Amino acid sequence: MPIAHRLLPLVCLGLLSACSPTTPLFIAQVATHEVVEYKTLKNNRMLAAIEEEGDLLTYSAQAIRDNKSEKAEQLYLTGYHDENLSNEVRAISLYQSGLLYMNRFNEQRDDSKALNYFSQVLNEFPASRAAERAEARIVMIRQRAKEPVQKTSRELLAHWKPNQKLDLYKPSLDPDMTLLSRRAVLKNRVDEAEELYLLALSDPGIPADIKEKALYQLALMYLAPDNPSASRDKAISYLRRLLVQYPQSELSIKAARHLDQALNRATF
Repeated sequence: MPIAHRLLPLVCLGLLSACSPTTPLFIAQVATHEVVEYKTLKNNRMLAAIEEEGDLLTYSAQAIRDNKSEKAEQLYLTGYHDENLSNEVRAISLYQSGLLYMNRFNEQRDDSKALNYFSQVLNEFPASRAAERAEARIVMIRQRAKEPVQKTSRELLAHWKPNQKLDLYKPSLDPDMTLLSRRAVLKNRVDEAEELYLLALSDPGIPADIKEKALYQLALMYLAPDNPSASRDKAISYLRRLLVQYPQSELSIKAARHLDQALNRATF
């Protein structure tokens, strides 16, 4: 498989939960043999990073957790250099690199690098969705530089307390939901996540199996009881679209079950 296609998951926002030879951006969950305390520390770092920056994609958050910012950066840059992808997607690649390096819970934080990436978004993709967000992050970094005390990531993490409203693993969330979908539901940012998933659906460079997963995630978000904007009609529409456009999808059985349940459920 060409390298460009292997890096298309940059747009897919962590649509898979495990890694495979053709999807190097999907990092497996923490190995079961890890020391419990270390596992907790790593997960806390990821949750803290997500709480601080709601635009972090799943892969970016995992890179911060595992101290693999440089590896993530290189993969994002490969996506940026792929001219077969849309400008919106290429801009997101640069934007995510900037978010990686500006996050205060990242042990590899580098505000100078972050500023360079955000400036690159503004210069090369001024009309993209990412440009306005990049401009806001530039202002944020410059304001933080004026703070008299600059704490390290470990110092910040030592005093971090989890937001009780952001329980990414609460039982009411469907187990198939990605971190992006879970966070969007719990932080009432489903409209933004929907926009990103739709971007994956509209980009001709994205393969069918990724588009199937994007449709499935869209449906799960609108079925989620924790979603303040839950919509039975929207969920049904996305599930039907998945089943009609991708009848041989590996998700067809799950999608059909969710559709049956939604059709037989009282309107939200």
